[in-house]
Amino acid sequence: MFVLKGLLRAETQEMILIYLMLRESGYGKSISEFYDAPANPIHKQLAKLEADGVIVGQSVGKVRNFMLNPRYPFIDQLKSLLKAAVAAYPPDIVNALMVQRTRPRQPGKALSPVRDIPRKNDNYV
Repeated sequence: MFVLKGLLRAETQEMILIYLMLRESGYGKSISEFYDAPANPIHKQLAKLEADGVIVGQSVGKVRNFMLNPRYPFIDQLKSLLKAAVAAYPPDIVNALMVQRTRPRQPGKALSPVRDIPRKNDNYV
């Protein structure tokens, strides 16, 4: 779905900006997997948007994580434009973007307690 046709250079730019606005950060592969799009155009547009100063990237290990640039001069206007574009998106896509699931626990992995709670029968000296 390309709502901002005519304003942006490519549909992938819209996908990237909407993704980063709603999820606050992301990397190329996660964006391409979410939209079921090829990774190469996503990576090219990420590089262009970063070169233009619209987004900023930070390397975390081997992965380059991106977010909207808070120092971009028109960030407020861009966010309001993207919010208006999101209103035209189908609700299932918006809900999927809003909910971030992480991987489930690995099978057989031991539970580690968050804090030690003393039990009644514990003897403390």
